[in-house]
Order: sequence, then C-alpha cells, then structure tokens
Amino acid sequence: MRHRLSSAIVIAAAALGGLSVPGVAHAAGANCLQGMETTREGAILVKGVWDMPKPAAVYVRDKKTGQRIASVSKFRTEHHPDGAPEWDLISEPLKLSALGIYTLEVGDASSPVVCGDFDYRLRSEMTAPTAGKVSLDNLKTTVSANLTTFDPRTQTAAPFKNARVSLTGEGISLTATTDAQGRLAAPVTFRGTEKSTLLHVKVEATPEMDPEDRFLSVATDRQNAEIVLDPASQKIKAVYGSTAKLTGRASLVAADGTRRPVPEGTPLNGDLDGKPGTGADGRFERQVRVAPLDGQSIKTTWANNKAYPWLSIASDSTEVQLYDTTSFTNFTATIDAARRVTFTGSLIRQTGFGTLGVEAQYSADGKTDWKTRKTFNVYANSTSPFRLTLPGEADGYWRLHYPGTTNTQSATTQPVRLTRTATTFSYFNAAPEPVRKGQTFTIKGTLQHGTPAKAYAGQTVLFYFRPTGSQDYTYQGHSKTAADGTFVHPFEADRTGTWIARYRDADGKHYNAESRQDDLTVNP
Repeated sequence: MRHRLSSAIVIAAAALGGLSVPGVAHAAGANCLQGMETTREGAILVKGVWDMPKPAAVYVRDKKTGQRIASVSKFRTEHHPDGAPEWDLISEPLKLSALGIYTLEVGDASSPVVCGDFDYRLRSEMTAPTAGKVSLDNLKTTVSANLTTFDPRTQTAAPFKNARVSLTGEGISLTATTDAQGRLAAPVTFRGTEKSTLLHVKVEATPEMDPEDRFLSVATDRQNAEIVLDPASQKIKAVYGSTAKLTGRASLVAADGTRRPVPEGTPLNGDLDGKPGTGADGRFERQVRVAPLDGQSIKTTWANNKAYPWLSIASDSTEVQLYDTTSFTNFTATIDAARRVTFTGSLIRQTGFGTLGVEAQYSADGKTDWKTRKTFNVYANSTSPFRLTLPGEADGYWRLHYPGTTNTQSATTQPVRLTRTATTFSYFNAAPEPVRKGQTFTIKGTLQHGTPAKAYAGQTVLFYFRPTGSQDYTYQGHSKTAADGTFVHPFEADRTGTWIARYRDADGKHYNAESRQDDLTVNP
C-alpha cells in the first residue's frame, strides 16, 4: 500500500520562508526547495529539514481556471524516519472540491513562482499479486489481487470494480477486469520456454486517478534435464578470438531415466547470433567466440543460467585448446645509405607473452623465393617497440615473418620495397707513380649514379689515405664533381700508402659509394 506519492509534488518543499536545507541550490528570487512529496491522504510533506522554520504559504492553483483555490501555511514536524537528526514537515490533508492535478506555487499572485504539481487524484491501490505454481506439465495459472481506490476528499477506500488491469511479460500481453468487489482473477498461460516468468501487473492512470503497478514472479516446478554436447564439440582447437560452432542435444530426464526433447525453442546462453534455441528434437547449434574467460573451457547452459525457471540447472563444457594469435603493429621498414635495413614495430600475441623468433625475409620480386636473412628474438606485447637491423640489398622486397608453433598462429607483415639510387666511381686513379716525397701528384676520378649510370654532378667526394702498415684511413680532403661527374684534387706526396675516394649520400635517396683502392709509392 502506498503511503507517499513521491512523484506527486515536485513542489519542492514549497516555500518555507527562511528554510535552509544543506546541499540544495536555490534559484534567484524563488522559494522552492527540493524534497517535497504528497502523502496518500493528500497532505504536503517536506523532507529532511534541519531547522524548525516558520512556514510561509503554499498556494494551490486550478490549471483550468487559473485561480488560486487554496493555501497552506501550517505544518507539523515529524522526526525523519531513518533516524537522522532531521525533521520532516507535513501539512494537514487538503480538502479540495474536485479531483485532478493542480499547480503549486509560492510568492505574490502577480508574480508567482511555480514549484510543481499537486496530485489530488484517487489513489489506485493493489495488494501483492499471487499466482499458483506452473511447470512444463501445467503451463496455466491465475493471477489474483485485490484492488481499491482511496479518495483524499473523503479519506475513505472502496473496491475498485470493473478496473482494467494489464498483465505483460515475456511473450504475454493481456487485459483483465476486476469484479464488483475489486478482485482480480486473470488466467495466464505460459509457453514453457520463457527466460523469466516475471509479470508486470498495471492499472493505467486517468485524469482523476493515479496509476498503480506491481510485479509478480510466478513460481515454477523445475523438471530435471541435461545438456550433452556432440563429441566434436566437447574438445576443440581454435585460434583465440575466432568463431566456433558447438552442437548438441538438450533432453528432459524422467524419474525412470527415460529422455525426451526439451520444449522446442528452449533458450540457451547467448552466442554471436543472440540466444539460440533448441529444435523440436532438442538439438541446438551455438556460434561462439573462442575467448574463454573461465580457464580453457566454454560453458553451454540455459539462458539466465540458474535463474532459468522451467528446468533444473544443467550444462556441458567445451574444452578449448587455444592457438594464440600473433600480429605485427606499427610496422615500418627502411634502408639507409649504407644499405642497412631497419625494421621497427611491435609484436602482439593473444593471449600469451614471451620471446618469439621473428625472421627477416627478402625477395627480389616480393612474391616468390622468400629467403630468411636473419632471425631475431622479439618479446611479444612489449611496452617498447622493437628495432631490428641487418645488411640489405640494392633493391628488393622485405618483410618480417613469425612462423608460429603448434599452439601459436603465424604472422607476416606486408612486403615493403626498399631501394635507393646506386652511386659508383667508374674511374679512380692517383698519378703519377711512383712519385718523390714532396712532389705533387693528382687524384682523378668519375662519380656516376643511376641505372644506367650517368654523371653525378655537383657532389662532394671525400679522400682518405692509409699509410703502409696501418689499418686505418684518415681524411685528407675533398673535391666537387664537374658537370660530367669528374673530379680532380692535387696532393703533396709524403709517404707510401693506399688512397680511396668516398661518396656519402646527401639527399636521402642515394647509396654511399667507395672507390677502388689505389696504392701510391712515394720514394725519398
């Protein structure tokens, strides 16, 4: 039975002059506070007042005529029901001539502040509905309840006769009428495959009566049952995150052990297509995502699991041997001027971790004859990207490949063509030779690039010398190439040794180049 209509007066703690409630924001110039309700008897209730204020008037205005028809200025105090150090304020029940919804307002009539509605309608009231148990052998029951109306004008209750009551549930939608004593007796028939027997019993609102509703979960006698997966669905091998089809049969089990199919449409726990149901022969098919949360198994049971109303709890499990998935993310491949290939990226493994052997592979055409040039150990799911470097080729395609294992899926990046423009010294010579110490000699040469090779003009050529008996070259000078790619640089002979020329990429598009070694004998 309802005692307060919390939605009836949003008034808001109407207009209690000087009333202060912690945590409540006040609109400028308004005296409407939060926390007001209408009681069953038609009184105004202000909740959770910290002080004992002097109440101001709350006015009731007729929505049709626009006239103020009543005012409330007296409230009594009651201790807050939950024992908090607060008070509630409550007026005497209002006595209005007509039922309906009115406006609550405060302030002067010429500039009132509207605080909400005052619901002064009949209170429709319903006892808790009841119904007899149902089962697969008896799907029919009767929902019973007593309905009354309470009139705030007379403070009396009366049977709610001829009331239209709606009953809705899963697959159920019907309307029943109460008798002259306000008694409801509504027959309901279930299908026996509902995931829930919850019913919503409701009386709709009218201009002179508020709504009323109740919920009833009809009790059931569950029957024994079993779920048996087909042999092929009892143990599967699958890639993590892939889709697998599970099949089997669901049966009712009688006391003597005999079996028959569960009702057609008996729902199982959800799959990728929704909630699958059984066929007339009890067989079912589930499409599931292979990502088990409970260890290495996938459970098949009724929809709502233990809460399924018609059958005793039953299940069967699919043992899963997972193939971990692997993939490369943020993959890049570059080649520098020294023909060094560098790979960067991350290796992702679902659901494992650890070090995996990743192969760097090369193919001249990017389609056939992939050859592994080097194998790197890469830690899967690392928070830092990997960086792998190895010697490259002048032109061709490169990729990373993880070959996989018996329990881990392979992964391969997209091929990337890596190339730069070739540079070569087509001619290089130090002359004359032999030469005497202190005498001038000249290094001449030609720098070319591209295929076919052509002159590479305007480029810097670096010269290096290694004395006989030494392992190290030292820088001696540089020169610029002419329009035909030639270069010339004079040097003063000092000692016997080996000369070379080097080109270093200047535009990010060429390979470095080094000339042949030219030995120059220097005599005393």
